[in-house]
Amino acid sequence: MFEEIDQIRNNISNNLSEMLELKKTVKNKELEKQDLMKDLFMGIIDVIDSFENKQNSLSEKYSSESENAKIIKSYSSIKTQLINLLKKYGVTIIEFPENRLITGFSKVVGTEPDPKKRNDIILEIVRNGYIRGHEVIREAEIIIVKN
Repeated sequence: MFEEIDQIRNNISNNLSEMLELKKTVKNKELEKQDLMKDLFMGIIDVIDSFENKQNSLSEKYSSESENAKIIKSYSSIKTQLINLLKKYGVTIIEFPENRLITGFSKVVGTEPDPKKRNDIILEIVRNGYIRGHEVIREAEIIIVKN
């Protein structure tokens, strides 16, 4: 009888150990999946940045009425599709409703004095930042007022 009880205890102990290992494996796989998703999002964001950079450089080069400018604008729909793809998975561009620096969501890449404006007012967003839920995928790069 005591042998049977010991056998049951051993079985329970082994089952609990296996369950803990399985939980750990599932958690690791979930973290791995999140890392892969973040890498995918960053790849899409890099493509969006390339479109924006090319569009800006070509827009400076050609007048807005030229045939080249119209071609450039036609490619902006691809950028929009990529942004919509990110939105489908909960990734959105970081907004700054008060046009002020938000620590943790942005990286200051430059400052300029402006006595007419308060410190930390955003003068320019150099690169958009992206967020998914509460996780920052990429900080926005901004230029702010610093008096």
